[in-house]
Amino acid sequence: MTINAELHEKNAASNYCWSCVFLILHAKDLRMDKLIKCIWIANTVVDRRDAGITLKELNERWTRDGDNDPIPERSFHNYRQYIADVFGIDIECDKSRNAYYIPQGEREEMLGNDLKMWLLHSFAVNNRLSANLDLRKCVQFEPIPGGIEHLEPLMEALERNLEVEMHYKRYYYTDQSKRYLCKPLALKLFKQRWYLIALNEREEIRCFALDRIDDLKTTETVFKKPDDFDLATYFKDAFGIYVEPNLQTEEIVVKADIDQSNFLKGLPLHPSQHIVKEMENYCIFSWRLKPSYDFIQQLLTMNAHIEVLEPVSLRERFKALLQEMLSKY
Repeated sequence: MTINAELHEKNAASNYCWSCVFLILHAKDLRMDKLIKCIWIANTVVDRRDAGITLKELNERWTRDGDNDPIPERSFHNYRQYIADVFGIDIECDKSRNAYYIPQGEREEMLGNDLKMWLLHSFAVNNRLSANLDLRKCVQFEPIPGGIEHLEPLMEALERNLEVEMHYKRYYYTDQSKRYLCKPLALKLFKQRWYLIALNEREEIRCFALDRIDDLKTTETVFKKPDDFDLATYFKDAFGIYVEPNLQTEEIVVKADIDQSNFLKGLPLHPSQHIVKEMENYCIFSWRLKPSYDFIQQLLTMNAHIEVLEPVSLRERFKALLQEMLSKY
């Protein structure tokens, strides 16, 4: 899941998503009742797809989902406008049925927007759990590393193009920290951990795990972001968080048994993933990316369910790794 820090980009969807992030972080300053209703309405209309939903049907669900009073028609239309302004989601009305829906093209764009869907679903789940104490016992989340408290000041720095000062502890040197003066470019979420992508004092792009940051301070020094930096392009050939400049982008081909193939079909590892060959007992997948440490670690989690076919150099590397692992037993 990726957040582009280019807040002044012309892509309106990105701007709407940033607005949603700030709504979460500044929720204490907002009327949460209104926000929760808007999130619920947007999710409900999305779920109905082309069928749409009438205000009567919407209120039947709203009152059924909790001890809620029906939403008055005037308030509903105000919420529609609020949803359009904040989330960039236009809820239209089919006047022949008085049913409300999201146009197919816009719905497809929304479903393909990772951040927007994450925000909507996160609010929806939180709302349902808040309304039902018994349900909380049935839902378990993965522990999230620290550093979440740095999101708000970093987003402010991204919005205002401000440099930040911080002390950072590297994973291999946890007993000491180093001071950095950075120019924030973006934030990225990978495997439940948030990362800051920023320019260091040598104007080099570096990634910093938020849970390793200490004493973060936003300065009043304004900087100009590089015109040629685009987050999606920067990570286009990368898996994970680190873009290794010394690695060449390659076509990686892997054979997976049918069980692992079903997992890969349901949750692709990378946007470049495609199926080269599909048989009854196995599939052959390919990705075009850099064979980074993170990607190799991901493939290793699939253990005997996969076989690396190409490139030969990666196949030999896997063989050496497996032999080294076997020697420990």
